[in-house]
Amino acid sequence: MLSEAAQLAVGALVVLLPGLAILLTAGLRERLWLAGLSAPLTMGFVLLVSLFTGVTGLRFGLLTVVIALVVVLLLTGAGRLLIVRRRPPAELAEPAEDDRLRALAGRPALIAQILGAVIALGGVVLGVRMWHKGLGSWATPTQEHDTVTHAVLTAYTHFTGRAAPWQVLPIDVVNDTNIQYYPPGFTDVSALLTDIFGDTMLSINLVTVVFTVIVMPLSVAAFTAAVLRHGRVGRGWVELAAGVAALVSVQLYRPAIAFAHDGGVLPNAAALAITPGLVAVMLVIGKRHWGRAALIGVAMAGAFNLHPSALTSIAFTTVAAMLGLLVTRSGRLAFARSLLPLVLAAVVTVVLLIPSVLALLRLGGGTVSDAPANIRGVALGDAFGVLAKLPYGGYFDPGNTLSQLTLGVLGLVGVVFAVLSRRAWTLVGAWVFWAAVVVTYHNSPNSGFGAMVGRYYYRVASRIDSHIYLLIPTLVGVIFVVIGLVLVSGKVRNPIPAKARPAIAFGLTVVLLGALTVTTFRGYMNTAAYSLSQRYSAPQFSRYSDQDDAAAKWLKEHAAPGEAILNNANDGSTLLYVDYDLPIVNIVPDGHSPIKENELLLARFNTYPADPQVQDILRRKNVRWIYVDTVAPTVGTDGRHWSGDLSFALAPGLSNLAGLPGLTKTFSSGSVSVYRLDLPPQS
Repeated sequence: MLSEAAQLAVGALVVLLPGLAILLTAGLRERLWLAGLSAPLTMGFVLLVSLFTGVTGLRFGLLTVVIALVVVLLLTGAGRLLIVRRRPPAELAEPAEDDRLRALAGRPALIAQILGAVIALGGVVLGVRMWHKGLGSWATPTQEHDTVTHAVLTAYTHFTGRAAPWQVLPIDVVNDTNIQYYPPGFTDVSALLTDIFGDTMLSINLVTVVFTVIVMPLSVAAFTAAVLRHGRVGRGWVELAAGVAALVSVQLYRPAIAFAHDGGVLPNAAALAITPGLVAVMLVIGKRHWGRAALIGVAMAGAFNLHPSALTSIAFTTVAAMLGLLVTRSGRLAFARSLLPLVLAAVVTVVLLIPSVLALLRLGGGTVSDAPANIRGVALGDAFGVLAKLPYGGYFDPGNTLSQLTLGVLGLVGVVFAVLSRRAWTLVGAWVFWAAVVVTYHNSPNSGFGAMVGRYYYRVASRIDSHIYLLIPTLVGVIFVVIGLVLVSGKVRNPIPAKARPAIAFGLTVVLLGALTVTTFRGYMNTAAYSLSQRYSAPQFSRYSDQDDAAAKWLKEHAAPGEAILNNANDGSTLLYVDYDLPIVNIVPDGHSPIKENELLLARFNTYPADPQVQDILRRKNVRWIYVDTVAPTVGTDGRHWSGDLSFALAPGLSNLAGLPGLTKTFSSGSVSVYRLDLPPQS
């Protein structure tokens, strides 16, 4: 068995290597593009492979993906050679650095670049430590409800090799029928890791951690570099600011920590993690960059495959940032040069998403746009206060007594620095848009501008507020680079010799960041680890337990092929399928199923001795085993639940089973029991 460090390294390779290899083979060497586009391009590549396997009937899996990657790299390399032969070397060279950029030179530039990389790496290490502390082990299952779906879908793809948008998610995993659309990007990648490790929960956690503590820092670093490039800030300063942004990104409670704690909305967190990087490459794409535009289009389709809301997040942020370009003459020129390539990127995205959109329209079960807000409106002043306080909120902090005040204040100071320095108008444009969304949403969550934008995010405060959090790392990076520029500037009275000024700027950066890290940031990371532990290493409620593991192993040995198991998916019974491919009846945690017969069994199974309808369903489904956990966690429903309740725990039909004819308890461990069902012969 690989060590946990090696497991995480394998997870990082699966998420980053395909996209990185394609970019390098295509001739891209700019660190901004490699950092911002590698993970999204991997997701686009995985989508393409899933479409191919879905159409051809081939099995989606690690072997297929590796073969497909080799083919893509060969084709990309061949295409690159043809282009090199037809176009002059000058047209193929990387963009030269603008002479007007405020850049460091010589040894100070090298020191700044190394320092930025060390700071970023330090952030990754701190993030890994924080997540491991909260999880206890990479294999620890989360107890949240959305991850029931993620685990079942990952296992389904691993077992069946089906991964295309129109092939998942089957509500009936026994017969692979009643398909409902669920964005498969996150679980497709998790399934590839499951092919390697054979452990679904481990794979899901590895993908989550990689996106949070590796992809997210790379993504915000790329966005910071793009912002400063348009601010005419160059070599040395860019790397330093990007490193600061990477470190700050692992301190953010939203999106990843909050989403893992409140519902386990892991694909949405992953989609938000790649958003800054995709915005970054779109901000710096240039005239006639058609190949890069096509790659962006593939990556955008991959982002949608992670979570459909990613497109709106990327589109809103990019448009707002590009409006910031219009403030300066050079920005307006860059805006004009980027339009046609971005149109091509949009066309590629739309074409690749046709199968997903058709699957969504045909298989999806409704829309999120009419969901009511999950918060009450507050006074306008309090709504503005959200930007500064960054309250934890949610189920972790229902009274809003905790906040990330230091990060919030640093973000606002960063806005001031960006405006006064006149070097980050793209960042200001993006911040103004999302600040307006957040403030108006908190002030009037069901009507107005914020509520209108919030329709794309279920009108859930945490999902909407996360967009402000994504900008904070870059805002903090701008603070440090502006201070550095002032310190080395010859226009300001400065008794320090010119050669020593960069060293003073670097020293101040290290001291300030070090002080923040060992004080405030340390507190934030401890709080984040504690929040994670409530769903992983020391859960407040238990869905999966050792009792479920024992019951699953027992059933694996005793259930005959084809014998279905009636279960309540809100307990740990989904492990039967996830770990052992056993045919469970239910996979929806709140008990609400498109298969009405499943709902009827959950509601009325214990009436089977006198209910011919229930008996008929049990016979047709060949239900021979009943799995019951009397201590199931409470989960909210959609308000249209068959039980008439707004919450769901133990299914009524699975209670009071003692003494029913033909039902024999064959296994018991704690609150978990397994019954053998022997119906009387039909007359």
